[in-house]
Amino acid sequence: MRFRRWGDMFLGAGDLSRVEAARSAEEMGGYLWEQLEQRRGRPGDDLLGRIATAAADQPVDVQIKLPISLVVGGWETTASSIATFVHVLQTEPYGPAGTGWAYLVAHPERLDGAVAELERLHSTANGDEMPRRVMADVTLPSGARLAAGDIVVPSHDAANRDPAVFPDPERMDFDRPPTPHLSFGHGAHYCIGAHLGALEVRTALALLLRELPGLRLAVPPDEVPWKPGHAILGPVELPVTW
Repeated sequence: MRFRRWGDMFLGAGDLSRVEAARSAEEMGGYLWEQLEQRRGRPGDDLLGRIATAAADQPVDVQIKLPISLVVGGWETTASSIATFVHVLQTEPYGPAGTGWAYLVAHPERLDGAVAELERLHSTANGDEMPRRVMADVTLPSGARLAAGDIVVPSHDAANRDPAVFPDPERMDFDRPPTPHLSFGHGAHYCIGAHLGALEVRTALALLLRELPGLRLAVPPDEVPWKPGHAILGPVELPVTW
């Protein structure tokens, strides 16, 4: 429960006041710093032990923020992606099977391609609202010019639907060739947990498809509540039955 409360503070959920948010940040930072300090005295092969050893020469805030980003991003994004993708597979038509879910029950070998396509079309990262500062003069492929110091709001969702890169971009196609979607970012800021997160999502969906092929929503699709004011998009909960 503590990590859930701390994570909601970092991701902008809930109704914490500024004082409560600051206290939660201090609590989480203090807890993780204590764990790092303990492992410096007796380093092990666990993740925090490796951070304590490899990042010992880094500033304190860097040492603390690394496990925070891994812990907070590691559960919320994966859980939200699983729920979002199940919702999409259950509600959007796909091929003669009727829905994406029915198609994958019949064709489980297409799961990897399905997850890649779902990542492209239904990114759970609410990063399109984050402003960025241009660091150097640049001319975009469209001919538009940006000057150093300009503030821009780039949209990875729009980029993931660029018809110059993705033919018929709004169509969900599990057989689409590997594509350079930007749902995990790009370059130096590419998501540190992208590979693990995608593996977790594929594993969870494969298990659900195999063990609960008759799974379906327990409420009408428009009654599924979605998280408001949160950095990670996804349902608050996804009632299902089978």
